Amino acid sequence: MSIGRRRAAIGAAGAILVAGIVVLGVAMARGVGGAASGRLDAGGKTMAPFTLQQFDGKTFNSADHAAGPVFVYFWASWCVPCQQEAPAIEKLWPEYRQRGYTFIGIDIWDAESDARRFVADQRLSFPTAPDTERAVYVDYGVATLPAAFFLAPGQRARSRYQGPLDEATLRSLLDELQPGGKAGGTS
Repeated sequence: MSIGRRRAAIGAAGAILVAGIVVLGVAMARGVGGAASGRLDAGGKTMAPFTLQQFDGKTFNSADHAAGPVFVYFWASWCVPCQQEAPAIEKLWPEYRQRGYTFIGIDIWDAESDARRFVADQRLSFPTAPDTERAVYVDYGVATLPAAFFLAPGQRARSRYQGPLDEATLRSLLDELQPGGKAGGTS
């Protein structure tokens, strides 16, 4: 191979490498290959209990709610999908509360004043609390928002939902926590 052809081949290989790096950079910036969106199996792992000081001053202890199904919702005021799904969560809260469910909204990566304003603006009536010690979201493995966990009685994680929830999907995942639900209920 002549020197001219060798240089041309090296130049072409270099151009392909640079193009590949650019494509990879764009893909990473757009979240390709990031955390999966949608429903993920949580494997039935028993989640560690936690205690948080709610925005209303009350204390939320997850162990106090271990006998029933629990919806654990991680959010932040600046999260646009969180803003969009909050009304659906609030809408279902009274119905599921009567059915023995507990909802807890856990604010992360946020200024407390912004989080309080979000709770007020969205008129959230279910328990909400900041994760000021940054321990709960680490225990749950939250890396992106919004994130939701559906715990069967005994604090066993049945499923996890990454990304925005609509009302129908939320209702379906909540219903699976009941005995006889699609995910196997409390067995």
